[in-house]
Amino acid sequence: MSIFTIHPKDEAQEKALKAIFDAFSVKYERELDETEYLMASEANQKALDKSIQQLDAGEGVKISLEDLWK
Repeated sequence: MSIFTIHPKDEAQEKALKAIFDAFSVKYERELDETEYLMASEANQKALDKSIQQLDAGEGVKISLEDLWK
């Protein structure tokens, strides 16, 4: 069988597609995108918010690409 990747443009399309898949007994899986994954837990949300605040306050550290893997 084939595997299809779909990209609904909004929640209404996603809901409609799920209804169609369910009606035809089509197996499907939903994967989280990167943002959803990173924001999935409250602890992660707080850590990301803190990091963004630090960057906004100028507390970030710049690393050149040449030094990245040293």
